Amino acid sequence: MITIDKEVLDMKSEPTRLSKNIIWHIEQTEYVVRNVPYVKHNADGEQFIDANVAITITALRDLMADNLIPNDVNFEDFAHIEF
Repeated sequence: MITIDKEVLDMKSEPTRLSKNIIWHIEQTEYVVRNVPYVKHNADGEQFIDANVAITITALRDLMADNLIPNDVNFEDFAHIEF
């Protein structure tokens, strides 16, 4: 009997960078942040949002709820702002 050892390469698939809209309904008002960047891992299909992006989204939601900015905004217009 012959035994042959072969090295199996661990093929890690690169995550896919995408964007999506995040929508809240608070007291019968719709709040939308468009084009929010996130990463989708191809291997398991899970979606991840960067912590800084999550903080920005939360701040935008609060500003919209306080009527300081429109109820429908594009994330890319606010991505450069640091909180």
